[in-house]
Amino acid sequence: MRMLKAGMLVLVLASAGAQAGDRLAVQAAGESVMTMRVDGDLLIDTEGRVKEYSLRTELEPNLRQLLDKAIPAWRLAPVTQGGKPVNAKTPMRIILAAKEVPAGYEVRIDNVVFSPITKEDYKAAKAARQAARGRGEAIAVAGEQPRQPVFIDSKSLQPPGYPKGLMMAEVEGIVLLSLRLNPDGSVAEVTASQSSLLNVKGRSDVLDKARALLEKESMRAAKWWTFTVDAAHPELLGADDLTVRVPVQFRMGWAGDKDGKLAGSWRYEFRGPNLPVPWLLGKDGEQVVGVSDLAGGEQVLGSTPFRLSDRSVLDRAL
Repeated sequence: MRMLKAGMLVLVLASAGAQAGDRLAVQAAGESVMTMRVDGDLLIDTEGRVKEYSLRTELEPNLRQLLDKAIPAWRLAPVTQGGKPVNAKTPMRIILAAKEVPAGYEVRIDNVVFSPITKEDYKAAKAARQAARGRGEAIAVAGEQPRQPVFIDSKSLQPPGYPKGLMMAEVEGIVLLSLRLNPDGSVAEVTASQSSLLNVKGRSDVLDKARALLEKESMRAAKWWTFTVDAAHPELLGADDLTVRVPVQFRMGWAGDKDGKLAGSWRYEFRGPNLPVPWLLGKDGEQVVGVSDLAGGEQVLGSTPFRLSDRSVLDRAL
């Protein structure tokens, strides 16, 4: 575990080219937490009750037992086709969070994302649609909404520069950006929804300013990104359809191998709060996505009809 000391903040600010009046905006204080990703699939019935589920991530027996107890109690908003509720299938990513308590560690479900995320998710969704049609079943599958576009990374997604002070200290981090696209794929708006420093400890005020620096550099770079919007009539899409969440990684060396091992493994984060996306405020069905939910190269696209009808089942000790 690397330590970021107060003296290192001088280097951090110098690397940002900070001058008088150029302050790093710390939006809110962060917290230390252990997180783990768990991937699986969920089938709900016409009333939004859990009909079937499976977990693809291998877990220790005690964690598996906790999820086997929690998941069947979930209730989701029913999914409709042609105005009628139908059985509906979606991939899911569960984020577990653990905090140290006097008796050991307290584990809770931090978030659940009901959306295709990985390439395997999209392939499985396509296969599920074909199988359901072959059986003549009425079933909705995540990612098949007719207005849902597909965003494709282009060569223009240039990464931000790694702040020199944090690079010298070998401090790694991730920033979750929310981007509202124009129909031509250019970026209309960008906000840093959440950020984390990875495997680092230190004074909270120092760590928060380091997070703010990573957010600033990420948003600066993202303003120049472009995407391919694969939709029949992109001009008819709304802000929720044209929203994409992208994690920006600041990692020492190649990050792909590290992220490949995160499913089923704990990771230490100093994580800021998950802030609302300004242009989605007040919209029904906004999907909550956090910085801990995505690995490098993954995206959560647009909106989804899959959502918990009662999110109070989250953030409880299991």
